[in-house]
Amino acid sequence: MNADHPVLNALLAQLRSLNEQYSRLPNEINRYRVVRQEQLISQWAPGFSLAA
Repeated sequence: MNADHPVLNALLAQLRSLNEQYSRLPNEINRYRVVRQEQLISQWAPGFSLAA
């Protein structure tokens, strides 16, 4: 997957936003949203590493 792909960039921006929300308010709902977004990215871009 091309790291400059606009859809991937949008998904990663959303993940960053969700991570910020979770760091400000760590609860189950925010954690679920982070995990779900990570799953969506891994489904949409298999092989893309989030540990960048």
